[in-house]
Amino acid sequence: MYEFVGKTAPFLILSVLALLDGGAICFANMGIAMLEPALPIWMMETMCSPKWQLGVAFVPASVSYLIGTNIFGVLAHKMGRWLCSLLGMIIVGISIVCVPLAKNIYGLIVPNFGVGFAIGMVDSSMMPIMGYLVDLRHVSVYGSVYAIADVAFCMGFALGPSTGGAIAKTIGFPWLMIIIGIIDILYAPLCFFLRSPPAKEEKMAILMNQNCTVKTKMYTTQDHFQNAPVVDNNEEESESDE
Repeated sequence: MYEFVGKTAPFLILSVLALLDGGAICFANMGIAMLEPALPIWMMETMCSPKWQLGVAFVPASVSYLIGTNIFGVLAHKMGRWLCSLLGMIIVGISIVCVPLAKNIYGLIVPNFGVGFAIGMVDSSMMPIMGYLVDLRHVSVYGSVYAIADVAFCMGFALGPSTGGAIAKTIGFPWLMIIIGIIDILYAPLCFFLRSPPAKEEKMAILMNQNCTVKTKMYTTQDHFQNAPVVDNNEEESESDE
């Protein structure tokens, strides 16, 4: 890559990958951010829900997010964090599209549970990946890359409520959910580029040595003298007399 494109190419690629991570965090959290202001109004208009149901509707999403982050914090490392985030984005999109299909509060349990669980998958996968990108190419200083993650998270919760209400008023709540759901599903394949980011040659050599199954053994001069046979001087004299 240095030879054909230039020395700045790997740095640019890793920057793009960091932005991909941030985009996944932004769009995944934007779905729940749009639900929070628009779903209660839609419930009152279509379900005639009492006030206590307007807040209880988000309990499945909160509980499932707690479950998802704890499960996939470990499981994502085994199955591949890029794959976990890809599946999470798809599940977020499908769950959000299914929200307008609910006829009562009980119909919102499964979609909201899926939204929270999938966002937990994305968040628990993207944060370690961003730290891994820093380890691959730069000095292990994580402040800047985690700042990108925080900015992406804040953008999702800033743009979601501010634009979700206006879009829902213009084209309706069901179409709002369909649009953000399709965006999440279309964004999911971009997580594939996080599968094998470029690394420095030195660090790639270290990783290859760690994966090598051949064990080396070091011999010292002390070991050589310890293993050498000891010859008695008397035996040497008798042999010379003969």
